[in-house]
Amino acid sequence: MRVLVTGASGLVAGQVIPALEKHHELRLTDLADGDLADADFARQVTDGVDAILHLAANPNPDASWDDLAGPNMRAVTNVLDAAGARRVVLASSVHVMGQYRAGPVEPDWPPSPCCRYGAAKAFAEAAGRMHSHRYGGAVICLRLGATVPKPPAKQALPAWLAPDDLRRLVLLALEAPVRFEVCHGVSANTSSVWSTRNNLGYTPVCDSEPYRDQTPDVDGWGPCPSYEEATR
Repeated sequence: MRVLVTGASGLVAGQVIPALEKHHELRLTDLADGDLADADFARQVTDGVDAILHLAANPNPDASWDDLAGPNMRAVTNVLDAAGARRVVLASSVHVMGQYRAGPVEPDWPPSPCCRYGAAKAFAEAAGRMHSHRYGGAVICLRLGATVPKPPAKQALPAWLAPDDLRRLVLLALEAPVRFEVCHGVSANTSSVWSTRNNLGYTPVCDSEPYRDQTPDVDGWGPCPSYEEATR
């Protein structure tokens, strides 16, 4: 397929693009190329592709509504509108369910975001569900956890998503014969509170537990860490 990857210079894209290149023809775009909050640019950059992997967003859990409105909400609706009936894989976040403290947290439980960022991602999921229902395109929402090469803190061990599992998950999301899906993007972590029940065929294999003894206990790093804590 010809796949558009938005947010192509970001941390998540950097981990997944090498695997995607082996299977699909890619078109990469980032903010330097244009702003997806501009509907005209969204239509232009999606022209001629078969599917869209939408990773572009403001990743700051402490961001204000004003800072989230363009990159995390308007850009999503523009991408969905431009996609029409084509497949869209949306990068959501476990922050959508950040108020839950005990698990396994199922993907079909009511959203319970822990911050404005999580609420914006919940809006993106709702917009994707509506779009799939009304316009016929497949929309897959991936609630990504700590999507970094190794866990940054002991508190991140339950929600870690290893690069290998990330790549498997994204490839399945682009190809699985489902119309709409919400999937928790986490690895098979011993301490996980996240259910990975899904219809994509995703079965994580990595575990954060081997990192426990070499991972710091970061004061204040909780289910909904601040941006500074999450990116240390």
